[in-house]
Amino acid sequence: MSFSVIACEILDLFRQSHRLPGARMTIAEIDERLGTDPAVAVAIRELINAGYLVAPDASTVKLTARGFDAIHGGNCRLLAG
Repeated sequence: MSFSVIACEILDLFRQSHRLPGARMTIAEIDERLGTDPAVAVAIRELINAGYLVAPDASTVKLTARGFDAIHGGNCRLLAG
């Protein structure tokens, strides 16, 4: 599966600071680190649609087991399209 560079950056944020499946990160935290560009919201939706993140509420995303495997299984940048 091919992801955008920003989607890979979001997965990298989880890899750097949240090393467990089910880890949560607020949208505000992602925006703080990557900016409030609309492309960030698109990348979050991309990861949700791929099953790597879920959105338990409007302000939080949670890393799924599939997302956990992805961040520890290799370099996402190689998947970026």
